[in-house]
Amino acid sequence: MGYQMPGNSHSSPVVLRSCRAVLLWPLLLAALTAGDLAADEVPADSREARLRQQVAELLETTEGSDWIPLIMADLELSTDLSPESQSCCRRILQALAAADDEAAQQHVHTVFENEPERRGMAAAAIASAALTRPGNLRNWRLLVRSLNVVRDTEAVAVLQALQRYRQRANKGHWVRRAILVGLTLPESDRVIAARLLQHWTAQPARPAEPWDLAQYQQWFSREYPDQPLATLPQDAAGAVWTAQSLQGLFVGVHLTPEHSAEGPAVFEKAGCVKCHRRSALGATAGPDLTSLGWRRQRAEVLESLLFPSQELHEEYPTVIVALRDGTTAVGLLQRSADGGMQVFNVAAEIRKFQQSEIESIRSHAVSAMPAGTLDRLTAEEIRSLVAWLTSVDGIPQPHQDDDGQEEE
Repeated sequence: MGYQMPGNSHSSPVVLRSCRAVLLWPLLLAALTAGDLAADEVPADSREARLRQQVAELLETTEGSDWIPLIMADLELSTDLSPESQSCCRRILQALAAADDEAAQQHVHTVFENEPERRGMAAAAIASAALTRPGNLRNWRLLVRSLNVVRDTEAVAVLQALQRYRQRANKGHWVRRAILVGLTLPESDRVIAARLLQHWTAQPARPAEPWDLAQYQQWFSREYPDQPLATLPQDAAGAVWTAQSLQGLFVGVHLTPEHSAEGPAVFEKAGCVKCHRRSALGATAGPDLTSLGWRRQRAEVLESLLFPSQELHEEYPTVIVALRDGTTAVGLLQRSADGGMQVFNVAAEIRKFQQSEIESIRSHAVSAMPAGTLDRLTAEEIRSLVAWLTSVDGIPQPHQDDDGQEEE
């Protein structure tokens, strides 16, 4: 039993949950509220508390077809951001990921693909199951992709689980992500990332102990000179907005359609329209952001706005083009409408030339997106922009980024 919506669906995750609830709610009522008041007659906080209690009982006895009530409970509780309900959802996803049941595991995969804000939670559930029984290649790919978002205990679980698979993600982007995730951990846990890096890179060869992360950083810069350095981003001196102040804008804030109402206007004010398109608004020089909300969580969007060179999009590489006349052009290299070539630079200027005029092309580990995009925006404008960029109108678009190169 899967939960993929038809290809012409125009539903958000909330609508997806509602559609499933229409089909499965009678089963949940039968399992959880038999003989009691109907759900809409119970105050929300009491209903959620009762649901959490019933989930605890179900987790002690669930077998086979009983996974459906747990799936429904997760869908119901996932919109409640209280620590109690979120903890309950984690337990449910862990049980579903470990189940030898297609419907149970498919639900965890669907949460990962269609609910970016819960992607780390789903990855931790898959990782927990993999520690005792590594799953299939799809689970491995999800765990690798989760390196973009996992932190703290979720990160530790994923790093440990990936060591249980024979596959190795040896493309530069994912090796770099493993280093960066390790750098966010307490010193005592960083060896877990180092062990995964040794598994993926064969550096140093066993039976030698893995290097420390500083040594992997140095190795990475030599092995992947065209990639950004494997270092955590740092706030610029005198920055108007910092990573901490941006995160503070969203603490305890539940983004709503009202927040995103001014998003298009802020998108224009910030200059995003010069390079990016969302739906019918903007240009096409840079990545299309129409389906961003399906693919990236809020923390990723904030990081890309504040530190545009921290993650470079493989489909939109920044290059340095040396021309035969002795000049250079730096930016996004594209084919022009007249059949020639052009470079779109950080100032949204276009430099055109013919291919025969190119002396050399080399990668540039600095994004064509300018830094300081948020400097002239107010707190409310930033909330509006992020709410709009992460809204999920239109057809669901699961993450399609490179998932690494596996080796046996």
